[in-house]
Amino acid sequence: MSDRIRALREELGWSQAELADRAGVSRQLVGAVERGLHRPNVDAALALARALGCSVEELFAPSPDEPVPVFGTELPPAGSPLTVARVGEQLVVIPMAGGASSPEQWALADATLSPSGGLEMLVDGYQDGVVIAGCDPALGLLATLVERRSPHRILVTPASTGRSLEALASGRVHGILVHGPTKQLPKPPVPVERWHLACWQVGVASGRTSGVPSVEEIAERRLRVVQRDGGAGVQAAFTRALARVGAPSQLPGPIADGHLDAARRVAAGAVAGLTIEAAARSFGLRFTPLEEHAVEVWIDQRWGTLPAVTELLATMSGRSLRDRLGLIGGYDLSSCGQRIVR
Repeated sequence: MSDRIRALREELGWSQAELADRAGVSRQLVGAVERGLHRPNVDAALALARALGCSVEELFAPSPDEPVPVFGTELPPAGSPLTVARVGEQLVVIPMAGGASSPEQWALADATLSPSGGLEMLVDGYQDGVVIAGCDPALGLLATLVERRSPHRILVTPASTGRSLEALASGRVHGILVHGPTKQLPKPPVPVERWHLACWQVGVASGRTSGVPSVEEIAERRLRVVQRDGGAGVQAAFTRALARVGAPSQLPGPIADGHLDAARRVAAGAVAGLTIEAAARSFGLRFTPLEEHAVEVWIDQRWGTLPAVTELLATMSGRSLRDRLGLIGGYDLSSCGQRIVR
């Protein structure tokens, strides 16, 4: 990307300042983009492409060896530990939450990011695997089981349904997990093959001895409830519940990274949080459901025959996953692994 911008600018005989002036952006932005230190937002990218007389795709389409983030446009800071996989021709990087560690063990990074924006692969680092985005902690179990029984790697990147859909639309994941009220799931942005994983309840969890606060109490007292980003299915359910009692849709409260993070924060002392029943159970919390949601795994049709995808789907329909989710509770697994034909 940076080489293409510099080459076109120099071909036109322009300085960085002249390109910046013609595009209506700052010279500092042009310099940072050409050095590979910054990825412009949509408006700046369009302006630079117009000024240089080409399309955004021609100007900013990544080369096969240029890393792109699975979400958004900004790469993580230099030196960040990353996992790496190819999705088609794109080399996708996934920042490792919490640096180089997970709550249970040191996690295995594949690469770090150099100051110029390139990848510095670590010894024995991989560039393969199937990338799945979604918010159900069951994805982590599924990935571990696939790796136990096969040579394939599944890279799970936690994300709300909304962010997962964006990643699928951009072609930076092989598949996603989505959830929502039955028959009210979002429309896939690309052709997908669909499999049912489970049904579970979304709702409010609390550790209060007096019980879980009702939606009315939360609204009337403006309790600081741990919430999720606007694209999360549980947040949409909470917004609908607030609307039913005539309460405003915006209430104070921190934003959790996922269902387990929300439950963890409640267990640590928050008044209440939005999560799923299984996460609430795992932390010994009380739980009041708001809606029952269907949970599906969608695979981009282009990747449906990959051996790792085939293994993932076989594992999802097998007893091993169902037995382990049954130990957790909160999952209706009666149709787990069934393909959905629409």
